[in-house]
Amino acid sequence: MSDLNIQLTARQQEILLRGLRYVRSASALDAQDWSEEVENERQSVYAEVAEIEAILNGQKSVETANV
Repeated sequence: MSDLNIQLTARQQEILLRGLRYVRSASALDAQDWSEEVENERQSVYAEVAEIEAILNGQKSVETANV
């Protein structure tokens, strides 16, 4: 995995976090017959979303000046 350093405004950060909440909700509401494989995949998605959220929440937002 490669590291990517980006600077986001507070608004951009909130948009990304909102999108991640949508992805988590969509995964939770995906109607599939239960199986251990389906549950493991869902838990994997939850973990990936949580990891990205932690990165975004730990990142300082940077406001850019309008010139």
